[in-house]
Amino acid sequence: MRHAELTQVLRAANPWWSRRARSSWVAVDELLRGRDRHEWAPATLAGRTALAEIGAPVRPGTAVVLTGPRAIGKSTAARDAVLRVLSDPDVDARSIVWVPVEAGPGDPFPDRSALDADDLDNVLNRPTRIGAPACDGPRLVVIDEVAGVPGWTEVVTRGAAHAQVLLTTSVGGQQVTDLAAHYPGRLTAAALRPSTLAELLAGNPGGDPQVTRTAYLEHGGYPRAVAEHRDLGAVGVELVELVASGLRRDLCTAGTDAPCRLNDLLSAICRTAGRFLEPGAIAAELQLPATQVEHLLDRLADAGVVDPHRGLLDPLLHRLPALLDPSVVSPSADHVAAFSR
Repeated sequence: MRHAELTQVLRAANPWWSRRARSSWVAVDELLRGRDRHEWAPATLAGRTALAEIGAPVRPGTAVVLTGPRAIGKSTAARDAVLRVLSDPDVDARSIVWVPVEAGPGDPFPDRSALDADDLDNVLNRPTRIGAPACDGPRLVVIDEVAGVPGWTEVVTRGAAHAQVLLTTSVGGQQVTDLAAHYPGRLTAAALRPSTLAELLAGNPGGDPQVTRTAYLEHGGYPRAVAEHRDLGAVGVELVELVASGLRRDLCTAGTDAPCRLNDLLSAICRTAGRFLEPGAIAAELQLPATQVEHLLDRLADAGVVDPHRGLLDPLLHRLPALLDPSVVSPSADHVAAFSR
């Protein structure tokens, strides 16, 4: 991305750099407004607990990695952490840099390309060159969905000695392990996951357990799905599209269309689920090489949405193909109950 384009992206993503907007940006922030519309309080608490060590003063040379499936609330939790840091009047707002690797909800440049390794390198090592204001003291750099940048661990390792870094990623695995090796004792890893039925039952002790179970098998344990079902009686189209588009980003491989057949892949996992997921059976359903299917299952497992010994982990994922395409038959409640957490 050209420097001028990156400057535009960063200025739009960091409204608090303007003194006039230091407080007012919260009222129009897409992530925080979305949470306010349909908030599931236990999820907000979980996000704040996971990022409790993000605060003033900034601790350069340290890193926090927040992992979890797409649409689980990582970006919202990170935005909430920025809000908490900015609530300290002694914090220089210019020292906080939000870096949106991908164009997400509310991005003024929805068709822009994702940031690359050079873009991250510039942000970490030459921030003023690409539009970040000069500031005194170390920076807090928040890189949202960092795994969208090939080779991101090397870039972060090279450039983060003088900053505190908060990273969110839906695909972690070995990359997070590699990063930890460069931050001995200075990296904290936290994870957000959909609630299980047991957790939802524990969080609603006065409710009817059968009603809670029925609702869970219909919408699952994604925080926003739980809240939307509570408030609207159903999961909204926006959330369904958000989950699906994020999974496509995590699965799609450059140069081939096959891995982008998300509906077919999820449906095949459901149809072939047994005691274990069998790549060969799924490959036969999709008419794809078994090695390619193994790669896709590994990516799904890395993204926290599938367990090779169980299948898709959340009911919303079982029902996603039918929610995206009304011609697809939704799996039965018994199937969802058997192959969800």
